[in-house]
Amino acid sequence: MTNKNEVLKIYKSVGALLEGHFILSSGLHSKVYLQSALIFSDPAVAKVICKKLVELIKTKINVN
Repeated sequence: MTNKNEVLKIYKSVGALLEGHFILSSGLHSKVYLQSALIFSDPAVAKVICKKLVELIKTKINVN
């Protein structure tokens, strides 16, 4: 499982990944909304998410 999928799985598990129809503050429409405030209200979950995002960023810019 990729880090991206793991991050989305965590968002889903805490109810922070919402699906439906959303009009974003930019006026754009989206089928999904990530409610990151829920993720960052739990330090243990936030730590896992941040580590996975760092790993993902490193692979995208080829940093070891």
